[in-house]
Amino acid sequence: MSKQPTTDPNAYRAEIAERVRRHADESACRLNPNAKVVEALLDGLVRRKERFGDYYCPCRVVTGNEETDRANVCPCKTHEEEIARAEKCHCGLFVGEKRI
Repeated sequence: MSKQPTTDPNAYRAEIAERVRRHADESACRLNPNAKVVEALLDGLVRRKERFGDYYCPCRVVTGNEETDRANVCPCKTHEEEIARAEKCHCGLFVGEKRI
């Protein structure tokens, strides 16, 4: 029997929270130290999952073009470049190591 996909927002939230925390642990960036910002962005990611079917970055437009949109799944393809330039990604979920 195959596992049915979930539509439970709590499960989505746990999944994306684990994903972004794991990414921060395994990369040169870290999560924004402002917990309210992180919580608001996780809420946005859950809404994107519910609406569009994947965790598209809340600060990016979902175009409907699968190839273009794939680059905007969190963590998006440009977040490292943005952190290097501005010490945070566009939405502010991830920040550089020096950011306090």
